[in-house]
Amino acid sequence: MTARRSDRLKLAGWEITRRCNLSCPHCYTAASRGRAPELATAECRRVVDELSALGTEVIGWTGGEPLLRDDLEEITAYARDRGGIRSGVTTNGLLLDERRARSLRDAGVLSVQISLDGSTAERNRRMRGAAPEEFDRILGAVRISKRAGFRLHLAMVLGAENLDDAPAFLRLAREEGVDSVRFCGFVPAGRGRRREIVRRLGFDGDLGRLRAFAESALAAVSPSVLFDPAFGPLPPDWNFHECMAGVQTLYISSKGDVYPCTSLLHRRFVVGNLRDRPLEDLWDDPKMTFVASLPWENLAPACRECPHFPGCHGACRGITFAHTGDLHAAFPVCLRP
Repeated sequence: MTARRSDRLKLAGWEITRRCNLSCPHCYTAASRGRAPELATAECRRVVDELSALGTEVIGWTGGEPLLRDDLEEITAYARDRGGIRSGVTTNGLLLDERRARSLRDAGVLSVQISLDGSTAERNRRMRGAAPEEFDRILGAVRISKRAGFRLHLAMVLGAENLDDAPAFLRLAREEGVDSVRFCGFVPAGRGRRREIVRRLGFDGDLGRLRAFAESALAAVSPSVLFDPAFGPLPPDWNFHECMAGVQTLYISSKGDVYPCTSLLHRRFVVGNLRDRPLEDLWDDPKMTFVASLPWENLAPACRECPHFPGCHGACRGITFAHTGDLHAAFPVCLRP
């Protein structure tokens, strides 16, 4: 029998649906416009009960496009009322009108992250295949979110092809008055595994321009700038956070598969399925903390022998695996000089 853990789950990422009204070529989860298996409302309420029992403080609702779930507000309100769980939603913004914003706010959603991959309609079209009018609707959703009082984040997938657009994107975010900008590193997963997408967005070891942009962006006063774990370590201290995969966080797929975190969405890292096993059992499973417990001394020499290693620890192992297929390889998007 697996021993019960004493530490508590803080943050759950939850892909509430894999359906999407866009088909971005680089989509990390290969979300699609078609139907896909997903947990029903009653199952979601049961999972919320289990998350609450584990002490979960925040759920980040993702997709696909979460707003395609008509019961999203019912589930977020249940999470708030059942366990005081706070909710944030990541959306492409196309369905976020005034009515839906009020509905989400009333259901307990506190923050909204809107995904946009270009500073202009044309740059966004090149990245996402979105029409110009959709770009305008997304900017409208940004303004609606501000009026609704959400904490507002604007997210951009950043790769080699659109790095030159990042400064303009940051200016756009500043003009729109968002609270923060999150630059999400391109990861070859989902549809992004295709060779033509890797050629377009992969940095292929040429990280000088990316490092220069990160240094300037992180020095900005407003809005605050975040780089997700697909980048690292970051200036000026070149540190990286301790791995939280399966320690303080986990990720739930639309069909109920549970992973240690959003950076480990490969079948190798599935801990189990919520339709087969209680979440508490999955949380206690040794597979949940396997990656976070990897011995640092087993990492590749390029990481292990680096002077920054004591503060970086080799950065994100999930991102490393997505790029290389090897948990012990050197981190492929290291920005240190």
